[in-house]
Amino acid sequence: MNGREPFPDLVMRPVDTNDLAAIIDAFRRLSPGSFYHRFFTITPDPTTLVTSHVARVGDRDHRAFVVLDGDRVVATAQWDRARLNPEEAEIAVTVDDAWQHRGLGRVLTRALASDAHGHGIATLSASVLAENHPARALALRNGPTTVSTDGPWARYTFKLAS
Repeated sequence: MNGREPFPDLVMRPVDTNDLAAIIDAFRRLSPGSFYHRFFTITPDPTTLVTSHVARVGDRDHRAFVVLDGDRVVATAQWDRARLNPEEAEIAVTVDDAWQHRGLGRVLTRALASDAHGHGIATLSASVLAENHPARALALRNGPTTVSTDGPWARYTFKLAS
């Protein structure tokens, strides 16, 4: 991304409020399964979900990024600081179906970890549906500190290097 391997033609940058329509379009392009794996729900229109996230751009407790292939959003990544512990954050990554299984999620999780660490985050967590085998494999490859399960969800926590 941004001219570097392994995705030299992709650009990653912070979300801007002007990105709202392009992010909504990206989520509308997701298959129903990909949308469900990201949001744990099926909704006919992602506008409300996306608008609430984009509205928090610039908040010290929320950072979000888009990955662009030209003008088209092909991935989003974000971290949200935990309300009860300011040194913890939840991460979420969404990759366009056409870009899945190519290593982009791995690159984005590393970028999120670096950015969150630079903002005082010491621990990241990710909640993943148990049926989402690719996301669970990605989490395991990143060496979680703990893994817990609760019904249909698995929660992975990662201590960031000091």
